[in-house]
Amino acid sequence: MKKRIALLLVFLCLAVVLEPAFSRAEDSPAFIAINDTILPFNDDYMPFAVGGMVYVPAIVFKDLNIYAEGSAETERMVMYTGAGSAMRFLEFSTRPGYTSVKDQNNNTLSWPAARRIGRRFYVPLRHVCEFFGLQVNAYEISRDIIPDRQISLVRIWTDISLSAQTLINRNRNALRAAYEQYYAPPVTPPPTVTPGGPDEPPPEIDEPPPVYSDVSIFLSFYDVSAGSAEWIMDRLDIQATFGYHTCFFVSADDVLSDPGLIRRISGAGHTIGIRLKEGTLDEFNRTSELLFEATKIRTVLVTVIEETGSEDSGDDAAERETITVDVQLLSSGLIVWGCSQNLNFINGSSEPDITGITDKIPTETGERYSLMFPCSEEAALVLPGVITFLTTYEYSLEKITETTDPIFPKQQ
Repeated sequence: MKKRIALLLVFLCLAVVLEPAFSRAEDSPAFIAINDTILPFNDDYMPFAVGGMVYVPAIVFKDLNIYAEGSAETERMVMYTGAGSAMRFLEFSTRPGYTSVKDQNNNTLSWPAARRIGRRFYVPLRHVCEFFGLQVNAYEISRDIIPDRQISLVRIWTDISLSAQTLINRNRNALRAAYEQYYAPPVTPPPTVTPGGPDEPPPEIDEPPPVYSDVSIFLSFYDVSAGSAEWIMDRLDIQATFGYHTCFFVSADDVLSDPGLIRRISGAGHTIGIRLKEGTLDEFNRTSELLFEATKIRTVLVTVIEETGSEDSGDDAAERETITVDVQLLSSGLIVWGCSQNLNFINGSSEPDITGITDKIPTETGERYSLMFPCSEEAALVLPGVITFLTTYEYSLEKITETTDPIFPKQQ
């Protein structure tokens, strides 16, 4: 009890330290640091205060393996970490004035509501840090670094090697440069000359943050016997709260290995397809009978993923997509689904790289993109970050079904 009281006093003191520094976001900007890393000084990471409460964008916690996903339609946002029995999560409402927050045990917490501004979700800093066991404090950046105004550094941490002052001093030039870049006056284009009339510069237009809701993303999984399918299912259960489901392509080996898991996948609302390693109609017929015998599921969805060996390098494997599909299979009436990017991490030889994945995702209106994950440990680690990226930029996450116009496999 004494420990709980002491912890409460720490956070009450922290509120006094933090809140006066952020009376208005535009007047009192702040840097945010995670452990020993200072995050970019831009709108994606900028905190703000309202009603004496400090809010930060939920995305700042991703480097601590705490992920955030939300839906504008349902006016809900979820933050989560861990998996299985170790998973912890918070479910916020983003409705104005609605303050109910629930945890993974369905306990109701009397917290401030999360806030949605544009595509960004903001959460109350002090409450979230306390729930997930994070340390947080605010530090003043001296005027010899940024002379124009009072700037603070909000530091959230679990493991640090540098003191706050050392962190600030080591990054003094970067802090000053980031501040000056953020507040640099916009470049004014030369005035447009109208023949016979006065020179009138074009009006300034505030560019809204990018939203890619017109880009369709189809997420699917295969190799469910790889050992991390349960972990991935736990992650997808979070997505299911927003009404989103995906597709699992299963092989004959998957069916024989764990039919109960495939029944769980189907029961959770995900689509079941068949993964072929040879790409023949005979292989499909054999797998289809095994699937129906074990689960009473019939499907005409098919994908063909290349079987890879232990000598494959991670870089080569990450570029693999599909093998040649048998002509008889293509003319059989089956729906053969291809992928734009096959995230095939082989034997842990390729480090999961969220940026390397997301940089390839299109942004042009009307584009359709298929992401295929193996149910591997590496893919499970990178999955939350990829989904957070897709939901942050409001991509249209669509479920592969037997009535969905397929993305065809590339032929080799």
